[in-house]
Amino acid sequence: MKTKSKVVAFPAAELPGLGIAATAGLGNRILGSRNEIWICSAYNHHHEPVMLYVKLGLPVRAMLVEALAAQLAIALRLDCPTPYLVTVKPKHVGRKDGPNILAFASLDVSERSMAKPVRSLEILFDLMERLKVSDLACAFDEWIANDVRSPSDILISPESRLFMIDHEAAMREGLRPDESTTNWLAARLLERIQDDDRPLLLKRIRGRLAALMRVDLGAAPLAAQYSQDGVAVYTTLVHFLRERLQHLDQLLSERIVPEQQYLALNPQDPSTSTMLAEDAAR
Repeated sequence: MKTKSKVVAFPAAELPGLGIAATAGLGNRILGSRNEIWICSAYNHHHEPVMLYVKLGLPVRAMLVEALAAQLAIALRLDCPTPYLVTVKPKHVGRKDGPNILAFASLDVSERSMAKPVRSLEILFDLMERLKVSDLACAFDEWIANDVRSPSDILISPESRLFMIDHEAAMREGLRPDESTTNWLAARLLERIQDDDRPLLLKRIRGRLAALMRVDLGAAPLAAQYSQDGVAVYTTLVHFLRERLQHLDQLLSERIVPEQQYLALNPQDPSTSTMLAEDAAR
């Protein structure tokens, strides 16, 4: 007689759509950013008004890295502004008339446009722990190989929500799926604990891999077709993520407890997802 498993499988998490929009009026330049960013009024493909932070000057690959990373974060239930590809009239962003510009944009996350970086690391990580997102955010950055995360890339809104932004440098071109990169979040978490507590931190972060494994990486969204090479680039990025997922457990294990001999897990084995789900539930 078969016994029923007490482990309930996670449902697949689908990627949200990638928005399409066009600017509708003169924007305002946002100063103090390492990128050229404008906040612009726009209309989405449903002809609804939206306020977007438009990031100019990114090549197609960086735009689609931004878009896909934002889609992943949202699918994982990490707060991240809704991503858009937007056609920008040059005169709306301080330029002379000319052909429209294709740019990456993200939806304004606060009605009052007051989301700001958290200047105090202590406050930032205390809030991440309270919101129970530090472990998942760490695993997320490992997956997308984001080696340039900094405090300015995490915003706090007036509603005390933390938003992950600025992913254009993730998934660096030429990076191998099994290659280790800098993980700023992991390094900061390790600084906050004693060496004896590292195995417990690893167990917590490994438990989050179950959420990553249930993300359904589907076909390129319609918006990717707005760029000549968009579909091919997006497909290449998805392939990288699928490959890297198979190495995440080892990458995280060797990062957090390098003195322990790694016991390989097979992410294609259903028992692996079950084990990680059980870890996450503990």
